[in-house]
Amino acid sequence: MMFKKATFVLLFNRFSMKYRIFPCFFLAVSVLLISCNKDVITYAEQLEAEQESIREFMDDNEFLVIDSVPSQVPWEDGEGRKLFYLSESGLYLHVVDTGLQAGNTANNTLVCLRYTERSMEGDTTYTNMNYATDPIEIYFNTVSTGTTSSTYFWGDCKAWHEPLNYVGDLGHVMIIAPASIGMPYYSAGNNMLARYYELRYTFWK
Repeated sequence: MMFKKATFVLLFNRFSMKYRIFPCFFLAVSVLLISCNKDVITYAEQLEAEQESIREFMDDNEFLVIDSVPSQVPWEDGEGRKLFYLSESGLYLHVVDTGLQAGNTANNTLVCLRYTERSMEGDTTYTNMNYATDPIEIYFNTVSTGTTSSTYFWGDCKAWHEPLNYVGDLGHVMIIAPASIGMPYYSAGNNMLARYYELRYTFWK
């Protein structure tokens, strides 16, 4: 009799522990999933954060956004503030100097490019403006993925080509490039990172 009672108690305890573990397990999984979801930023949230960083950068530098191309160069207002034309692609473009034969660049023209890149926080992340390093070579309207030696290992981006629709040889521009038309690694992960560039173009002769 004592053996049967002990067996019953043991089975009851095992049953009780089993069904107490299941709720705890599901609770732990639920907490983990909720925590993971908090770390995931949606694409819409990334775009919103990127646009906010662009607005803050422009405000800090007293840049103005316009929706039409100015008729005078450099693109400035009466108070000397830089005007940035917002194109259909999302590029913010300011022309300092149109250079020669502006807007007449033929496709696949070899162009040497010197530039300074800055983050939306204002930090300089790269420059070859000081002639200590070679310029980047691009072929107009042929965006490279970085597989050719002419663009080294990082390639180039659509944002560097578009200004050549407004300037020519020896053209000088400033742009703000959203990640969607910028360098590919600025649209990777959970962040869309816009970048500011000062660009100088020299056609290969």
